[in-house]
Amino acid sequence: MERLLKWYGGNKEPVQIIYMAKNGTITQRNITILKLTNLSVIAYCHLRKTNRTFLYENILSFAPIKKPRKENIAI
Repeated sequence: MERLLKWYGGNKEPVQIIYMAKNGTITQRNITILKLTNLSVIAYCHLRKTNRTFLYENILSFAPIKKPRKENIAI
């Protein structure tokens, strides 16, 4: 997981995470990774509109955010 997060961070690709907060609440967040540490991801959270720290152990899953495809329409 850490290696993939590093790749997305290096490419400034936003990802969607499912995260469990300290109180057990589970949320879905769209983030842009700014920095990785040994224990956490420091990222811009698009929901809260500020930088946040997410512990690796509390990230339940993550996936790239799919961009809308541009379709070529022949006229």
